[in-house]
Amino acid sequence: MAAPPRKLILTIDGAPIMAEVVEGTTTFGYDRGEFTALASVKAGARNLRASFPELADLTDPRQNINPDQRRALFVDYLDIVGPFNPSKASPASYRKVFVCDHAPGKHTAECARRAIESVMRRAYRRPVSPTEVDGKYKLVAVARKEGDSIDEGVRLALQAILVSPDFLFHIERDPKVAAGAHPVSNYEFASRLSYFLWGSMPDEDLSSLADQGQLRKPDVLAKQVRRMMAEPKGSNLVDNFAAQWLQLRNLGRTKPDPARFPTVDDELLDNMRKETSLFVDAVIKEDRSVMDFVDAPFTFVNGILAHHYGIPGVAGEQFQRVTLDGEKRGGLITQGAILTVSSYPTRTSPPVRGKWVLENLLGAAPPPPPPDVPVLNEANLGKTVSMRERMEQHRKDPSCAVCHNQMDPIGFGLESYDAVGAWRDKDGDVPIDTSGVLPDGKSFRGAKDLKQILRGESAGFTRNLTEKMLTFALGRGLEPFDRRVVEEIGRKMEQNNYRFSTLVLEIVNSKPFQMRTGESGGKG
Repeated sequence: MAAPPRKLILTIDGAPIMAEVVEGTTTFGYDRGEFTALASVKAGARNLRASFPELADLTDPRQNINPDQRRALFVDYLDIVGPFNPSKASPASYRKVFVCDHAPGKHTAECARRAIESVMRRAYRRPVSPTEVDGKYKLVAVARKEGDSIDEGVRLALQAILVSPDFLFHIERDPKVAAGAHPVSNYEFASRLSYFLWGSMPDEDLSSLADQGQLRKPDVLAKQVRRMMAEPKGSNLVDNFAAQWLQLRNLGRTKPDPARFPTVDDELLDNMRKETSLFVDAVIKEDRSVMDFVDAPFTFVNGILAHHYGIPGVAGEQFQRVTLDGEKRGGLITQGAILTVSSYPTRTSPPVRGKWVLENLLGAAPPPPPPDVPVLNEANLGKTVSMRERMEQHRKDPSCAVCHNQMDPIGFGLESYDAVGAWRDKDGDVPIDTSGVLPDGKSFRGAKDLKQILRGESAGFTRNLTEKMLTFALGRGLEPFDRRVVEEIGRKMEQNNYRFSTLVLEIVNSKPFQMRTGESGGKG
């Protein structure tokens, strides 16, 4: 049977620059072909993607596999050549350094000094003294003495700036009169704020407000926080905080067993990761209740992920928001990324999933297992014996029962999802029992009931999320004296319907975020 023709799409930052049809052959393969695309692209980092969008709508990815188990259709290589007609104008980065805007090679000594001072202020994230500027400007004189240009002298100065501790580290200096806890400087506060929300240095707005001493004013600070979270750099809370909190960086490090899960490849794992990232981003940008992390009536899928989940009506590579009825999907614990991260490559693990929920959602991680715990016997698992029956062996040991009685019921509630997050009614040949009883006596059946119980644990969930985000914002572990701040943030969130913005605003207004402890001791 001849393979159907497929369209190859090449995009840059999502905009198509080429569309070609790849012809099929009678051996269920495709003719090898080379295609050329020309595009005008502005300088800078760009996202280049080559794909066959129609493959996203295959009901089974194995339809793109040849009889010899190789992919029938794939991109072998990409060559990028050019530019063919580069602009003769100085790049934007050059003009950011030489702020006097002279033509290259026409800079004066005064221009070089202005350039060095401008870069130092941005690199050090604070005003710089004339003495500090003099120290770097001397490199220009050294270069000129050796016969080099002013441009070369400024380049040497930039190298020195970029290896300086003031650039490489977040240095916070104590005032000479500081004997204990005291506010950080305006510029240090601007840096704390920008690296918390953006993972990057303060911009001109923050630096200007720090100059004016206005940034700490409640109305000004609230306005800046909302601005920063709305900008593209606000994705730092998704890309870094959420990735750490939810362990998304572990996804794909140990890949699902291809023999047991032949439809799972790197692209599907990337789609799982993107679903969770888009979901977290929506909770942040829409200022939703943080309890939506536990259960929400929506998620984001494309055709590939929708087929994996069994969600009808979604096709193509592009992700779209879908409304959920709450029966099978909703919230973090039913998303493929979380279910895969909390599984083994070959099978599910109720204790691992239960521990993930306890640790990452409720902040109640059980202690590590004793060193002599035997490996689970997987013989006939899913054939004549269920996971639940096999796990009962662990609970017979008193030293294991305490922890397993906390973890296992939660994991059993998620057993309708296999090790890669697909829905199932049986584990092999064995029917699945998703009922569970928690140590406090609460009983449930399946993920839907389990999520209702977790939503009832709003105080524990909020406390845990606050502790994790405050740790991320401060860049240090929390101390006993931080406990009152965490409790107060929890009360404020409850009063404001658990809005995400309340969490962030309360953190940036808190004493631990705005203050530091001096070298002589004290508590902040």
